[in-house]
Amino acid sequence: MQDTPIKNSTDEQDYQAGFARVMRYAEHARLRGWRISDRQLVHEILQSERAANIREQSSLPIFGEMRSAAWNRGRADALRTLLRSQRERYGKGV
Repeated sequence: MQDTPIKNSTDEQDYQAGFARVMRYAEHARLRGWRISDRQLVHEILQSERAANIREQSSLPIFGEMRSAAWNRGRADALRTLLRSQRERYGKGV
């Protein structure tokens, strides 16, 4: 679910925060020579999309460390970006 339209500025900020957090983690991992498998990236993308859908559909109040749907969508898009660049780098095609 790429290029999801953002409803308001709070959603945009949450989206950017989710995206930035994944990219910071990826840079941290790259500097240490770590590589996340394609399979793990796909799994994390699916989990982020699932979390976003659950958050959007839920009418119950959420307490604790629950992230917004926009944050999860930003995270999923960042993971897709990483997967795409990793596949290009290692020559697996898309």
